[in-house]
Amino acid sequence: MPPSADARHRRLAASQDEVRRLVGQSISEVTPSRRDFAQYVATQRSELAVIARLARQPSLSQRAAMIDYARACDDAEVAALAVVTEPEGFTTDDMAAIAAAVTAPVLRDAPTIHPSQLYHARLHGADAAVYPADVLDAATLRELTTVARSLHMASVVEVATPADVDKALALPHIIVGLHCTCADGSLDPEGARQLAAHVPATHTVVILNEATTVAAYRPLRGVCDAVVVGALLHRAGDVAAGVRQINTA
Repeated sequence: MPPSADARHRRLAASQDEVRRLVGQSISEVTPSRRDFAQYVATQRSELAVIARLARQPSLSQRAAMIDYARACDDAEVAALAVVTEPEGFTTDDMAAIAAAVTAPVLRDAPTIHPSQLYHARLHGADAAVYPADVLDAATLRELTTVARSLHMASVVEVATPADVDKALALPHIIVGLHCTCADGSLDPEGARQLAAHVPATHTVVILNEATTVAAYRPLRGVCDAVVVGALLHRAGDVAAGVRQINTA
């Protein structure tokens, strides 16, 4: 099911709690990322790269099942993996295990609002992170992108309005992550098309929220570079076939 507004608020609150825990903690030496998330997801909008979302659910509650599914996504040649972290998702230790088991880059799929989270995420295998433009000021966004570059991590700035897009485009070396929802929380394809029109072709565009049907991705071909797909891929059983459907259905 698509995340609701309440779920997003819980994730933001959890992110704030995480910052309170991390600030002041000593972090051991962090190795820069060697997997270029930005390169993997950029298609010049010629097709839709698929980023497989891994979220906690009954079938993936055991570490072995989680790793097996991550490897199946990797074998299906997804562009990247988006690992949802707590409160609705996995622990950072789980994310580290996933990152160690796959070759595709890993996006920490949780709101990142403070540099301490970037260091912690990189320490646990993340190659990219998401920053919500609507809750962060320009100075904080610039600090996050600067820290991410020092760690060789990609910066995905989540936007939902043209004003958010302008805030994102003022930053160097970023990926624009569109979050356009219908009333039920699922992807609004037409809203995404309209918002994508505000982003120059020189910038990579990723759809962050999920559609409920494969057909909903059809209007986004040629408009965006990549889409994050979770439930549809998991239900498909054959992950490779599910990935192919995104560009052919």
